[in-house]
Amino acid sequence: MATTTAAATVVEESDAYRNFINSIDSEATRRNYRYMFSYFMAFCKETSYDDMVGMEPKRLEGVIRDYIIHLKQDKKRSQGTVSAYISAIRHFYDMNDIDLHWKKIAKFKGRQRSVVEDKPYTRQQIKILLDGATLRDKCFVFLMCSAGLRRGALPGLRLKDLQKIDKYQLYKISVYKTSKNIT
Repeated sequence: MATTTAAATVVEESDAYRNFINSIDSEATRRNYRYMFSYFMAFCKETSYDDMVGMEPKRLEGVIRDYIIHLKQDKKRSQGTVSAYISAIRHFYDMNDIDLHWKKIAKFKGRQRSVVEDKPYTRQQIKILLDGATLRDKCFVFLMCSAGLRRGALPGLRLKDLQKIDKYQLYKISVYKTSKNIT
C-alpha cells in the first residue's frame, strides 16, 4: 500500500514499516510519526522504508545532522518541534535495530528557545470566551482556569479523579492519572 502525504509518497509494505508503526500505541502518535518520518524520507529523496534501513550508519548520522540543521533554519519551528521530528526518526531506527550515536546527534538540536511567548489569558480574553459559551463550556473554561489545565487533560477526567479536601473546602484534581510514564 502507498500513502501520499504532504511530505512524500512512501511505500508501506515492509517489515521496517510494520516494526515502526505497530509499536506505537496511540493513533495520534502513529499518524504524527508517519507524517514526520515521511518528511524525513522526502528530505533523503527516498520512498522505501527498506532503503531507509539500508543506509550505512555513519552516512545516516550525517543525513540526520543535516536534517536537523534544515529544520532549525525555519525560525518558526521551535526546539520542541525539531525534537518531535527527531523522535519519530529515532523510534524508526530503534525499532529496526539500527544503533546510532543519538547523544552526539542530539547536540545539533541546540539550546531550547521559545518561538512564541507563552502567557496566561487575560481576564478580558476569558470574559470573551465565557460570553459566547454554553453552561457546559463555561464549566470547562472555569475548570481549566482554576486548575491550570491544558485542553488535552479534559477528556480523561473522571469523577473519581476529584478528591475533596474538607479542611479547605476544596477539591484536589488528579490529572493524567491513567497514563503511565515509562522511560
